[in-house]
Amino acid sequence: MSFAAVQKHVAVLERAELVTKQRRGRQQMVRGDVATVHYTFELLEQIEEVWRSRLDRFAEILMENR
Repeated sequence: MSFAAVQKHVAVLERAELVTKQRRGRQQMVRGDVATVHYTFELLEQIEEVWRSRLDRFAEILMENR
């Protein structure tokens, strides 16, 4: 992966507030925000549960109409 590609990926993660950058001299240190990642994971789990229940209900409806 090229350096430019890494920079683009880090920029996307930074906009999503999943990482923060800190300059140390000529270096830029990138650190993951564990709290935000955890929150995002929980949110995605909730969304997954909603969709799973909808798909389960959809399957029930299809089976009833056979």
